[in-house]
Formats: sequence, C-alpha cells, structure tokens
Amino acid sequence: MVVRFDFKIELMTQTSPIRQTWCFTVEPDEANKRLDQIISARTGLSRRKTREVLKFGGVQVNCRRVRVAGRTPTSGAEVRVSLDSSLRAEPNIKPEVLFEDDWILALNKPSGIPTQGTQASDRHDFLAIARRCYTNQDLYLVHRLDTGTSGILLLAKGARLAGEISRLFREHHVKKTYLAAISGHLEPCGLEVPIGRIPNARPTRFGCTGSLIDTKPAATNFYPVEAPSAPVGIKLPNANWVAAEPLTGRTHQIRVHLAHLGNPVIGDVFYGGLPSDRLWLHACKLDLPHPITGDILRIHSNFM
Repeated sequence: MVVRFDFKIELMTQTSPIRQTWCFTVEPDEANKRLDQIISARTGLSRRKTREVLKFGGVQVNCRRVRVAGRTPTSGAEVRVSLDSSLRAEPNIKPEVLFEDDWILALNKPSGIPTQGTQASDRHDFLAIARRCYTNQDLYLVHRLDTGTSGILLLAKGARLAGEISRLFREHHVKKTYLAAISGHLEPCGLEVPIGRIPNARPTRFGCTGSLIDTKPAATNFYPVEAPSAPVGIKLPNANWVAAEPLTGRTHQIRVHLAHLGNPVIGDVFYGGLPSDRLWLHACKLDLPHPITGDILRIHSNFM
C-alpha cells in the first residue's frame, strides 16, 4: 500500500558547531570580581565573547542562569559556562500556525531549531521563539521534537492544560505520524524492540543491541509512502519514503528503530544515515482528544 501525503518540506542548512563547556568553583580571591572578568580569566574567552554568552543564557551560577556581567559571585559558587559557536542573533521568524483555539496552539517547527533551551542558550529554541511571538499567551511544552526534526509541535496555553495534554501523550491517547526519507527499501512492518542508552557515548546515543543502560520497551509501525513534494532545487536522489507511527515515546525512537532495520534516516549521520543538508524526518500528523471538548483533534502540517 502506498499512501500520499500532500505537503512540502523546507530546507534549513545544518552546521557542525563547536560546543565547549567549562565548570569551575569561584575561589576566595575571585569573590569580589565581576562575573564576566572571572569567566574570561578561567576560560580564555574574550570579555566581549563572555558577555555574548551571558546574554544568550549560557552561564549558570549554582544551577541558575545568570545574564548580569557585573554580578559578583560568592566564594565557592559553582559556575558552568556553555559555548555554542553556531549561535548568532536570536532567530527572528514567525512560526506557521497549524491550529489554535483558547487552549491549544500547534505550530510548524523548522528543522535545525531545538524545541527547548539548551545549556548554551534559552533564546534560540523554538519555545522561546513562540513566546516572543505570543507575548500575551502563557505557553508550555507538552511534547518535544529532536532539533533536526521538523513538523507539528503542540503548545498548551497555561500550566493546567499542559499537565492534562502531557497526560494524553504519556498514556498513549495521541496518535503521531512522521515521514522519513531512507536510502533503502522497507516493507510494511511493526517493530517492537527495546531501546536503551549506549554507555559512555558522547553526545548521548541510543541503540537496540549490545550493552545498554536503562532499556525500555519501544514499538513503531512503518509503511511506505509516496515522496512528498519539495521546493524547487531540493532533491533527494535514490530516496525512499516511509511513514512511522511510534506507539511509545522513547528518545530518538524512530531514528534508532530505522537504524536497527538497516535503513537510517537520510541526514542522520548520528545513527549511520547518509549525509545531507538536514535530518529528513518530519512530524506530519497528530490526532488526539481535545482536553476540554473531548472532540478528536486532527492536525496536519503543510510546508509551503
């Protein structure tokens, strides 16, 4: 069976940023100095670069983000400095709205943007972008997409609603459908293979075989689909497309299961996929009962 999905996927260039982290304790003779002065001396970063890292939210003192360069931390304070060389000015984009009512906001997340803040910044993630665009809304995440994954991201308007919608995800009342480009051929199948964390992998990776940590059950259904249309100039030669329906919610689940089947997602070099300008994985459909009305809500993405 071949199913047609009618939408376009936009391309966002991926880079290979340099990420560095420094952790240190403020010494007694540093206690009366400015935070930016201490960081510059301890890390070798220029004062200008240090202030930029502070502005982006890449500095934590005793596990709390600090942005004030002139703050004087106390002796013994624990300082963590996180630098991501790919960070520039805060993204100035207007997310595409897929659905909105008084309780829910569904947006299209582009590839290449993290869902929530990282150690290096809480200004460049998609939640921060959404909150800047909807300053009159109290927006909360109820689920997440990998940085490279594009598509539907659901936000709740208010903490109480966020808890209720998160429960729907947790109790498997939400049906999720993704599209993935692979280089091989895959017959329709249902894969039920546990996923665990690979020990000592940096950055963190997951797998289905070998010595794993915190292994949990994971199940995904796969079936072939026709290739979605793409903007002019963007081609994936020799690519085949599959729809993936995760029945559980493990980290990197679709990516790990496809890699286990010998068909990693194109662009997912992390799990053995062919190099590409982006991770070709897209959250295209989301079906769930509305937390207030009880009606079945069906959300579809549509890149233009």
